[in-house]
Amino acid sequence: MNDPPPRPLEDTAPCIGCGLCCNGTLYLRAKVTPGEEPRLLEHGLELTGDAEKPYFFLPCKYESCGRCTIYEKRFDICRSFRCALLRSYQAGEIDADKARATVARAHELVAAVTASDPSAQLYKVRIDVRGELARDVESGTADTSVARRLLHMVALDTFLDRWFRLKKKDQSESAETSDSNS
Repeated sequence: MNDPPPRPLEDTAPCIGCGLCCNGTLYLRAKVTPGEEPRLLEHGLELTGDAEKPYFFLPCKYESCGRCTIYEKRFDICRSFRCALLRSYQAGEIDADKARATVARAHELVAAVTASDPSAQLYKVRIDVRGELARDVESGTADTSVARRLLHMVALDTFLDRWFRLKKKDQSESAETSDSNS
């Protein structure tokens, strides 16, 4: 089977309605481009880190239903970030249908996680909850519902690691434009 041809960087079709990089599902925070701190503060975003490596927390307050409400004026990191799925799509490794199906599957996995704990959509919450649930399972105090919650979270994060999160190598190769969120 032939791969589709590479696409221009402007072709972000898989991103429409996704929002996983903005809503806190993929990452805890996003890297601030040097010099953009005043603009982020003006927009009411809370910054963390130090002066040399500032971040803002996710979810971004401008994300709504998988879309950016300030898209034309979005921040530098938002303009430059390319998740692993978008990179595969733009490189012609997967077609639009596969990319959209992958986004849809990610949203299904998020729904399975949030059915029992809506706050667990956030990566930072899942990290803590997964630790607690794993301790319950190890101690033998967990019932099947605890094991099921843990399984849903592990399935979601494994899928996100496979299809969306950038590997450390990818982040360092493009540190100036998209080392955003880890």
